[in-house]
Order: sequence, then structure tokens, then C-alpha cells
Amino acid sequence: MAADIAGKDGAAVTRAWAIVGAGFMAFMLYVVYHWVTAPYLGPTRLPEGVEVPLNFKIGVRAVELGMSIVWLYFIYTQIWKPIRQTGQPNTLGLLGIGFFFAIFWDPSMNWIQQGCVYNPYAFNMGFLSGEIPGWMSPRANLLPEPLIAWSGGYPGFLIWGCLFGLAAMRWTKARFPSITNLRLGIVGVLAVMFFDMVLEMALIRFTGIYAYPGSIRALSIFGGHWYQFPIYEAIFFGGWWGLCAVLLYFKDDKGLTWVERGVEKMDFCKRSNFRKGMVRAIAVIGFCQTVELFIYVLPMPLITANADPFPDDTPAFFTVGTGMCGPGTGLACPRPDLPIMRRNDLEKFSATPQIAHEQAPVAVGQ
Repeated sequence: MAADIAGKDGAAVTRAWAIVGAGFMAFMLYVVYHWVTAPYLGPTRLPEGVEVPLNFKIGVRAVELGMSIVWLYFIYTQIWKPIRQTGQPNTLGLLGIGFFFAIFWDPSMNWIQQGCVYNPYAFNMGFLSGEIPGWMSPRANLLPEPLIAWSGGYPGFLIWGCLFGLAAMRWTKARFPSITNLRLGIVGVLAVMFFDMVLEMALIRFTGIYAYPGSIRALSIFGGHWYQFPIYEAIFFGGWWGLCAVLLYFKDDKGLTWVERGVEKMDFCKRSNFRKGMVRAIAVIGFCQTVELFIYVLPMPLITANADPFPDDTPAFFTVGTGMCGPGTGLACPRPDLPIMRRNDLEKFSATPQIAHEQAPVAVGQ
């Protein structure tokens, strides 16, 4: 491999991130294959007698349609159009692709026990959580992940957040020209955390597309109600999202970020714009996945395992409506006065007496 004038391989960083990205892609394909070939593959549907209010039906469809249009707009302006003009997509478009693949880890806070819930009125095919090696919480395949809404929403909403973080950093740099890069990066991350908090609270309250009933109430805004928002969600999710905005801010004169700027020195890419674009995309995916894994995916399940009980006003379509927990499902929703139920326990203890959700506090107190 050619070395630069300083005697160092200028493509080493890009190559490393591309290898990491390829590893994540292979793992995700492995899980997706086992999910789509599983006998339970199919949508989680609302049972008879469980209704979703009209305003939440409208909210769900608005997110599905609206964010699909937004993502298509970004695909055109940040990927398709730049490729036609220069042969390469913009990094903002590549981040959108990286955010699309981040859907894979979306319900990771449910790894040990259920903390987030989704509205089964949204188009869904259940989800692949149950096929992720080591996943503990039961009935993970029933989680009605809103695939159409998130396929557009993850790239669309997260790109908006990055643009907000960029605007905050540019404003700060113009106001304080001597600010260090570290402090400027902190400004960008904090801005995206704030953006995430406002966005998610609005999505939960006004669209009902998802909620965080399994949260620590003392660390949540509106704690004790179904629409509570855990502040640590904004810290961890907004944190990795904010670092993506920081990555986007510090680009070189060629418009390449730190994880891409050695791509032109790779022999594999020198004569092919397509291969160059693919390596850049996979490197960006590798960065997004790694940061999300360490900042969000790993800590969130540990916090959720210490959550308070689901609020009493949690709508039935989030619990009984999905069949994951609640009265009549044979499985109590998570609460601290009950042991954590693992997915293998359902079969292991199938012949033992079951404690219904409404009987759990009484039974434990006996």
C-alpha cells in the first residue's frame, strides 16, 4: 500500500473504519437473516377490544408519510444530486445512511427488560431483537417497531439534529473565534442533546408512536405518566448523535471528515468513484455504529433494569395491545418488586402458576 510523503499510510484511518463498518454490516445481515427466516416473522396486531385514539392514529400516519418524504428529499439533495455533479455523495447523505442502519439498535434499552414501547397501529413486522445473540427480555419479537416511520424518521430526524448542532457550533465559532475545538465540540453535542429532548417529548406526547414507561421517574420529565421522558435518553442518545454532528463539522478542504479523508490514497478506490463512495459510506457506518454501541446501546439496558413500574395511565395499546405484557398476556410488565424475567424463563416455567399483572403487588407482599 502506498505511503504518503511523511512515510505514513494516509489511508489507515479510513481503512480501519471501513473494516469496522463491514464487520457491523456482516453482523446485522446475520441477525436479519435469522429474523426473516424465523417462523414468527409477521406484524404485531392490535387484539380485539384494544383501540388507539384517533389523534394518535393521525400522528402515526403523519410520521410515516412526512418523514418518508423528508428522507427522500435528503437522498436526492445529499446523495443522488451530488453523485451526478461530482461523482461522490455528500457526507451528510452518508450520515443519513449510517443513521438508517442505526435502527438496528433502536430498542436496545429493552435488552434486559422492557423499557420502551411502540404503537402497534404503525406498520410493523415485529422486530429482530429476539435474534440478537444474548438478548434477555421475553417476547422481543412482538415489539412493533414502526419500520416505515423509522426508515424515514431515523435518517430524517437525525439529519435535522445534525444541522441544528452544526448551526450551534457555527454560531459559537462566529461569536467566540478563539474557542478551542474541544469546547466547540461540547457545544455541538449539548445542542443535539437539547434537540433530542424537545423532539422526542413532542413525538411521544402528540403522536403516541412510542413511549418510555419503563423509566426511572426521578430522572424523567413528567415522571409517573405514560408520556414521561427520561433525561438520560437525551444524554446517551443525544450524545452519540451529537458526536456525529461534531464529526460533520470538522471537514477538510475536500469536504471529507476524519473517517473518510484517506480514501483517495487507497489503491482500491483510485480508479473508481463507486468504490470510493462505498468505502466512505461503510467507514461512516462504522463510526456511527461504534459510537452508538458504546455511548447508547451498552449503558441504556443497565439503567432500564433499575426502572420504576409502568405508570398507571399507560395506554393499553402499548402493553396488552402488543401482547408483550399486561393483564391477560400471562406476563407482568416489568416492575422493581418482581424478578427480572428472561426470555428463556417463559418456557422453563410454563407449567408453574403465573402471576397476573394486577396481582403482582399482592402476591409479592404475601
